[in-house]
Amino acid sequence: MTSISNTEVEVVRLVTPHNVNPIGTLYGGYMLQWLVDAGTIAAMDFSESNVVLGYLDRMHFVSPVKVGDVVKFKAWIVHVRRSSMTALVEAYVKRAEGPSLATIARMIFVKVGADDRPSPVGRALEASEDWERALWSYFSRWRESVEPELKREPTVGDLPAVTHIQVMPEDAVYGDLMYGGRLLYYLDQIAAISAFNYRPGIYVTASLNSINFRRPIYVGDIIAVRSDVDYVGHTSLEVAFEVVAKGLRGERRVASGYFTFVNMAGGRPTPIGQELVKDPDALRRKSQNLAEAKALRTAKLYDDRPAYVSVLERGGSA
Repeated sequence: MTSISNTEVEVVRLVTPHNVNPIGTLYGGYMLQWLVDAGTIAAMDFSESNVVLGYLDRMHFVSPVKVGDVVKFKAWIVHVRRSSMTALVEAYVKRAEGPSLATIARMIFVKVGADDRPSPVGRALEASEDWERALWSYFSRWRESVEPELKREPTVGDLPAVTHIQVMPEDAVYGDLMYGGRLLYYLDQIAAISAFNYRPGIYVTASLNSINFRRPIYVGDIIAVRSDVDYVGHTSLEVAFEVVAKGLRGERRVASGYFTFVNMAGGRPTPIGQELVKDPDALRRKSQNLAEAKALRTAKLYDDRPAYVSVLERGGSA
């Protein structure tokens, strides 16, 4: 048995000029990829095997990250099922005045064998401290709650194709499976292009809703990303996207979801123009995102446990 605290891994990144957007803050695609990097390392270390990203829950960028910042990523395995592991990943910005929470991510990884098929994890997780039991209890319920989402085939409507990408060996970590962090890196950029095409501006990623990676993408596949703006508020907009892979294994719908961007053309949240609502559910997602981001901004930072524990102690979640 391994305790949750003993699954912790830590990764540190330095934000350099090639990691940022035109206003000097960390490009969202890098943050997404780095979060998945930390979660993948924790899952691989725990399972002692290769893993693939199966699900990423809603995540929010709650604190800006700038050139020269040092970002620390901490990841824990907080729940285990037969062939899957839930990882909690938190990113902190280290500055002279003290660290601040940049974002958190909740992910499900699947252990895969030599045939790239799900394989039993083969290890158990122990929760002995109060905070570990709180995490285990919450993520047990959370894992049950997302089960319908994992089995559902959602659609985001008829979207125009923005771009096509051929998956190269550099887009995989091992074998011929595309790395989930790399796909998220591309998706953030492509969704931002859709935002710019709708109304020119400097768009910064504010949040990403749940993504279920339903089917694998292989090296050599062509992925088509379809995306379009489906909601425009005062200073933010939402972009719906869908990923389709084509290759020797046929055509597969891989994933779909939504990004929210804030227009920062004026150096701060800047009005976009006429508001638009194509998808009424976008209003629900916006309200939910704002509430969750607010909960994270007040999270307490600990040296020996996740900040997310303080969110749960207040009866909230993100």
